[in-house]
Amino acid sequence: MKKCIIVLIVLVVLTTFALPVFASKEDSEIHAGITIAAANTRAASSGEQERGQGADDSVTVRTTVRESIEALRQGTVSGIEEVKNKSGRTIAEVRENHTKSQEILNATLRNISSGDRDRIKNENEVRIAVTTLLDTEDLSGSIGRNVSAIARDFNNSAGSIRKLEDRIQSRNSFVRLLFGGDQEAARELATQIARNNASIVELQQLIKGATLETEVRATMEDQVRILLQEQERLQQLATREQQDRGIFGRSG
Repeated sequence: MKKCIIVLIVLVVLTTFALPVFASKEDSEIHAGITIAAANTRAASSGEQERGQGADDSVTVRTTVRESIEALRQGTVSGIEEVKNKSGRTIAEVRENHTKSQEILNATLRNISSGDRDRIKNENEVRIAVTTLLDTEDLSGSIGRNVSAIARDFNNSAGSIRKLEDRIQSRNSFVRLLFGGDQEAARELATQIARNNASIVELQQLIKGATLETEVRATMEDQVRILLQEQERLQQLATREQQDRGIFGRSG
């Protein structure tokens, strides 16, 4: 009997001392869990902020690029309008203006992704070529007005061609897989190319048949070469789009 009482007393004492230890341990585990959860919450919040910041940075970059491209286009259009109001330029001034425009284009291209760089480059090189041809109006004698008229036609068609190319490049990949390329856009682009090629032939004939200073002739021929290269690029694009028939097109 005495032994049983002693055992009970020992158990009571042990229980009295053990309970605070267990309570302390549980409390520590709870706090640890809260700390980890808080850390995860902060990490998630930080990640969201970083992703948000990254998205903002991406939007800023895209906005800057679009603004740069638009500024370049507007600058070239302004240059074309300026040419209408100025005359008596020397060939040296014409070449200098061409060089400056090319430098602006090259600077803008550095901020543009590789996927868009070639198209933007080609499009604006055509605009620079147009401006340069307009600059030569007073230096090219009797063919000056005809050359300027053709150059302006090229400039007017640039917007339509850009929209057609955008349609082709942005065609949904799933739609392309099933139905192929945008046949309507490709046909319209081919029509624009045919008109421009006819204008290039006319330009070449005008330059060939005119009496021009060596530098003036060389400058004009350089611009015609740029126009021709762009038409060749666009023709390849139109041909590829027309040949892309998709799954259903091939099966037919």
